[in-house]
Amino acid sequence: MQGNRGPTGNAQGRGSANQTGGTTEGLVDQATEAVRNVADSAADLARDTYDTGARYVREGWDSLPDVDRYGRAVSRPIEQNPLVAILAAGAVGYLVAYLIHGGGMHFGGETRPEYRRSRGRRHRPF
Repeated sequence: MQGNRGPTGNAQGRGSANQTGGTTEGLVDQATEAVRNVADSAADLARDTYDTGARYVREGWDSLPDVDRYGRAVSRPIEQNPLVAILAAGAVGYLVAYLIHGGGMHFGGETRPEYRRSRGRRHRPF
């Protein structure tokens, strides 16, 4: 019988397993409750944020009564000529990309950057 006892003198597998199981279940319950509380808090925060944003939008919309009229003034030509609107938007996008990526005008020099210029050497492919 001496071989079946653990270091505390209790029989292995009886009292210590029940105590460990109860402690583990308690920790799992506490963790579950903590996660539930965090999820509830996050949901409440999201709901409050949404309500605040909706209130700001309503207040802004009410403070600018002519917004509908301006919106119709812009959307009417686009609805009447969608192809022209698409081409104009594409042209504006191309112009912005051209300016951003250095396609602008270069004065008094070569258009290639310094690192791209060969210095009297010819590069052979192989």
